[in-house]
Amino acid sequence: MALTLGILLCDDHYPESQAVYGHYDEAFKRLFDNSAVSSFVTYRVFEDAFPASPSECDVWLVTGSKWGVYESDPWITQLIDFVQRCDQEGQALIGVCFGHQLIHLALGGKAAKSNKGWGMGLYPVRILDQGAFDTGAQQTTLNLIAVHQDQVLESAPDFDVLAGSDFCPIAITQKDSRVLTMQCHPEFTDAFLLQLIERLREKAGDEKVDEAAEIIRACGMGDRSIVIDRLLAFLDQQMVSREKRQA
Repeated sequence: MALTLGILLCDDHYPESQAVYGHYDEAFKRLFDNSAVSSFVTYRVFEDAFPASPSECDVWLVTGSKWGVYESDPWITQLIDFVQRCDQEGQALIGVCFGHQLIHLALGGKAAKSNKGWGMGLYPVRILDQGAFDTGAQQTTLNLIAVHQDQVLESAPDFDVLAGSDFCPIAITQKDSRVLTMQCHPEFTDAFLLQLIERLREKAGDEKVDEAAEIIRACGMGDRSIVIDRLLAFLDQQMVSREKRQA
């Protein structure tokens, strides 16, 4: 029996984007096609639709969002509480961008708007745990798709940093075998990212958006596939762990 993935949806694509790319949770469903996941349940938590219990799904994924984890919206507070319950009950967690930051905040770390400004397009992070990634040629850097101003400034206790950079020191992390988080967006394609960053011109400025677009057009999706492989291996590990518990 394969896993059920609960998608804790913290935002949705712009209406104009939905016509081409669908709703945000569909990007994750495509990402995990042919994986250890056999079924998905989406909870639109940013619209106050929450699961009743951490046991409703085998693995939980906290998505990206335009909100900041430090904002006082009631649904963010409730999501922090739910993540804490998942951790206490030993339920597996995945966090992406906002989700990465929220999991660290919920479990004792710090996240805030970075004084380094926007991370946008493709940027490099150093692999700090070579065994965590199947790079084949033993490369030391991953070029990853990202769009963010906020960052994890201080990791939560018991997390290992798997990759980071001077710009984003806490880029990919793991806690034991149960929690995997990342600032990058493995669910985004280059085409999706190009249309998304166009919407950020007023906030990020023409220079930043033009630079990011040039890199994306030149380099495509970078090392996205390596991070996807890490996610798939994490899900396989959850499958094995569940089978051992049920044996």
